[in-house]
Amino acid sequence: MTMIKLRWQKCIKNSLWCQFNEKLLKDDRLKARLGDRSVGISGVYIIWTEIDNNRIVIKVGSGIIRDKLSADLKNPEIQAYKPTRLYVTWASTLSAIGPEEIQKGIEKFLETVFKPKLVENLSDVDLILVNLPRWDKPVPPL
Repeated sequence: MTMIKLRWQKCIKNSLWCQFNEKLLKDDRLKARLGDRSVGISGVYIIWTEIDNNRIVIKVGSGIIRDKLSADLKNPEIQAYKPTRLYVTWASTLSAIGPEEIQKGIEKFLETVFKPKLVENLSDVDLILVNLPRWDKPVPPL
């Protein structure tokens, strides 16, 4: 099985993982230009926290990333982890592959690897292998 190479995003200014908050939704990397209009980037994302140096993946998702993250910011199950500080990374799949079935296959692979606290029922989806984020960069201290 072939592995698809994704480019996982970090915050530009400090090369650390992005905090998952309202400011993130204004990040220009979540937008693309289509002619004279702005459209949302399509891809996959991972939301996590770190507690006592243990990474806990809360959710992985796919679709129009800004729209999905906006909904997740209002999700009380995700926001329950906010006191520990939440982080997010995402990767565009628009240019690499595109179709929703492929994104769902990547999402299922990420769920299989990370075992997030919140999962979708993706039982009818084939796994699509991708490279994982490089977790070698620490998150900023609280």
